[in-house]
Amino acid sequence: MEECELCGNKTANIYIVDVEGVELRVCAKCAKGKHVISQVNTEGHSRLGKKPIPTSSATKRHEEAEIIDDYGKVIREARERMKLPLNTLAEMINEKETLLYRVENQKTLPTIELAKKLEKALGIKLELDASKAEDARHGDRKESATLGEFMH
Repeated sequence: MEECELCGNKTANIYIVDVEGVELRVCAKCAKGKHVISQVNTEGHSRLGKKPIPTSSATKRHEEAEIIDDYGKVIREARERMKLPLNTLAEMINEKETLLYRVENQKTLPTIELAKKLEKALGIKLELDASKAEDARHGDRKESATLGEFMH
């Protein structure tokens, strides 16, 4: 039995996952929603190409999520305003305290699912409106010149 590098639980089934460019050996629960590279069975042999841990649709939409720039500050200020310690908030929304710490310090971008949980628990808005997200990606078209305007 091996110990999960994220939660510390002992498990016979270890998954090697990519977390922000770092390969970690984790349990099935911690592997959920992450990019699974391989699975290690109890004998320690790697099983490449086996069925990966299913990811939630929120994780798949993670790339499409448009989160406000100062999300960490907004989360921390709302949590402190409610006088909630980080570990209590983590318990309330059923997430790991270490993940919330990384999100508050803007070292990790929250998934859509996590952003919605935080919005509900803290009464804040983390996701950009669709129109604002489009403007952020392409600039405000009313004020920006297009390439075609320079060509004529």
